[in-house]
Parts: sequence; structure tokens; C-alpha cells
Amino acid sequence: MPKPIKNLLRWMALPVGLVIFLAGAVTFPLPLPTGLILMVVGITVAAFNPLVLRWVKRTRPRFPRANAKIRTITPHMPGFIRRFLKRTDSVARSTKP
Repeated sequence: MPKPIKNLLRWMALPVGLVIFLAGAVTFPLPLPTGLILMVVGITVAAFNPLVLRWVKRTRPRFPRANAKIRTITPHMPGFIRRFLKRTDSVARSTKP
């Protein structure tokens, strides 16, 4: 893929991901769990932007209990979300030899 198109897609992922995340935040209080799923998908899509990826990498260690729960559900997530969660997990990367 040509570099200008790749850069355009990276920067277009940020607003698209934020819209999906906001839709999830609005539907979060509903009885169906679609809000949480939409929020995770929105952050994952927005993480194609390097700024969001760095922010998630820095934020996850600040909340160790949430990070531990995220680590337990990571194997059960779809592939694109699983790759994102593994890329942003600082503990998993630091334990490798």
C-alpha cells in the first residue's frame, strides 16, 4: 500500500474510532452489552493512529486491576482486538526473556 494512503487511513481511523466509541458510551447503560463491545471496538479502530496506541500503552499500567481483567479476557476476543490488547500490555512484554 502506498505510504500516503496508509497515512490517510491512520488519521481517518481516529475520528471513526471515536464515533464508534461514543456510540458505545451512549448505549452502555442499556441492558444488552453492546455498549461495552462498541467501546472496545472503537478504541481498537482508533488505535491504528499512533497517538491513541501510545496513550493506551501508558494508561493500562495505571489501573492494575482493570489491566489484570483485560489480560484474562484477551484470549477470548476476536483476532484484531486480541492483537491490539497484546500490543498494549506492558506486563506481558516485560516478562519475556
